[in-house]
Amino acid sequence: MLDHVGRRAKEQGVDNIVPSCADAHELLFADDSFDAAYLVTALGEIPDPARTLAELRRVLKPFGRLVVGEFFDRHQIRPSSLISLAEGAGLRVARLYGPPFAYYAVLRPIDA
Repeated sequence: MLDHVGRRAKEQGVDNIVPSCADAHELLFADDSFDAAYLVTALGEIPDPARTLAELRRVLKPFGRLVVGEFFDRHQIRPSSLISLAEGAGLRVARLYGPPFAYYAVLRPIDA
């Protein structure tokens, strides 16, 4: 996936993306580093999604955004669970798109 993202970015002339492999529970980035982060069909696969959301909140800039996409499978995080997990991590669901079994959610820091 990292190679794919890097290749696609280069093909489209995007030069400010640096694909990185990191532990979702302990991101190796400074606080307030990112404008945006995206997790698509990933949050339900991570052993401790609350910890991951807290780490993503830490590295997001105060007005940053996190986009979570979930599609129905046995590991899916349902929208109601995402809302609770997000609030515990200092995030709020600003927008929710799609039905509960296949949705995208835009999360923002609560204090923004």
